[in-house]
Amino acid sequence: MSLRPTRLRVQDETGRTRTLSAGPEAFEAFGTGTQPVFLGLGPDPASLARLVPAGETAGYVECPQFAAAMPPAWKAAIPANLSPLAVAELTAERIARSRFFLYRQNPRLYPSFWGPILARLRLSLSPAAPAHTGTRPNAVFLARPATGLLEPELARAFASLGYGVRDIPADRSLTAVPDALALDTPVLFLSINGAGLDPDGLVFSLLAATGVPVAVWCVDNPFHVLSRFRAPFWKKTILGVTDDWFIAPLRELGAASAHHLPLAASHHFFEAKPASGLEDTALFVGRSTFPGREHFFAGCRLPEELLTAARDGCAQGKRADFGWWLEKLGLAPAWPDKALRLAGYGAEMTGVAWRTACLGALARTMALTIHGDPGWREIVPGASLAGPVDYYGGLAGCYAGAAVTVNLTSPLLPRGLTQRHFDVWAAGGVLATDATPGLDLFPKALTRPMTFTGPGDIGRRARELARDTALRAELRAGWREELLARHLYTHRLSRLLDLALYAQRS
Repeated sequence: MSLRPTRLRVQDETGRTRTLSAGPEAFEAFGTGTQPVFLGLGPDPASLARLVPAGETAGYVECPQFAAAMPPAWKAAIPANLSPLAVAELTAERIARSRFFLYRQNPRLYPSFWGPILARLRLSLSPAAPAHTGTRPNAVFLARPATGLLEPELARAFASLGYGVRDIPADRSLTAVPDALALDTPVLFLSINGAGLDPDGLVFSLLAATGVPVAVWCVDNPFHVLSRFRAPFWKKTILGVTDDWFIAPLRELGAASAHHLPLAASHHFFEAKPASGLEDTALFVGRSTFPGREHFFAGCRLPEELLTAARDGCAQGKRADFGWWLEKLGLAPAWPDKALRLAGYGAEMTGVAWRTACLGALARTMALTIHGDPGWREIVPGASLAGPVDYYGGLAGCYAGAAVTVNLTSPLLPRGLTQRHFDVWAAGGVLATDATPGLDLFPKALTRPMTFTGPGDIGRRARELARDTALRAELRAGWREELLARHLYTHRLSRLLDLALYAQRS
């Protein structure tokens, strides 16, 4: 008896309605044994009888929430030669002799139930058993995307703290993590902006199964980072945010361990040698827009009156940041809810107006060189445009050689800081920055002389910093002392490792 379930729907773990797939393609087979075990029966259990050899029996594990959502005929349609299995019955011996049939939608429907089960199976079926004690007592796993900017500096900082770093390729972490766990049980798995963590939390479950704390360091807007996750596993991670504005809303949404973890100075900037040709020039480095912006904000439409108000505010030195847009749009921090991207789009558009207004005013006051993409030609036509500069190459020398480097903080981070707040001073350069509230991290004696409020005074501040020799020397010395004492990546990672140790003991 078939239930003809082509239109059956259930609510997933997050409350979203999902249409269930049926048929042979709805299942994925894996395992090295021959005895069938079904990981979820799907909406049409009667159709599974053909997968069990005649005269044999098969076991199955089902999520109680899924079973409760099925119509009464569903239970009656379970073939007589299928018997339920308790999760505890999936011993290493049983796993070795089984051929598993996974209902493909399960990890997305109920990840908190299926994630730990699938993690146990993946680890048991790995070529080598996980090294539960680890061959190195101080190993860390670092997810590494192909173009990650911060990860090389973090690897160096971990090494300087005495930790061996094992790179986990972010694009194939589902296979790389079990292989790595066969060699080490690390004290921490670190992901920048969610790199290496799949939307359904299977990688997290693999690590949790061996007691490895997972840290997600959101160097961008956390709600943008978390919006790609379909499972609530992120609430169980150590969640670091570079902007402390986000801590309260994240904790209200269930984040068990959310902490302020600012950016820091990268080590190689302290070795900078000034580049020539920038001695009389204000410098700005950055993209005119972030890669993939149109795709990320596809479908976002903002009220024209709010856009006008935000742009007008920029001219007056007021940034309509992410929190402003949440309030004006009547949105509250939520997950899972991509509607928050609308507030992010508003903040991004404010950022465009902010950069246009401030850099345009600066270009009318003194020579301005922008290292970035061709998009700047239309945004700041009065500037001299140079090509992109490598973060680990010539950037440090540019900072060291410029008369003054300008920072404009993205409104996506209401209390944010950028790498420039640290790296320019580390390179021996001089920074002029907008007055982001995130500057409270530093002594006012260091921040007050370098801040401007907007296009009305950016030129005055930049010229003063470029020309006042005594002030430049005083600020350089003060900032170098401050950074070396409290704001290196070794400081941040020491804090993160302490949090990981606490998580392991809890």
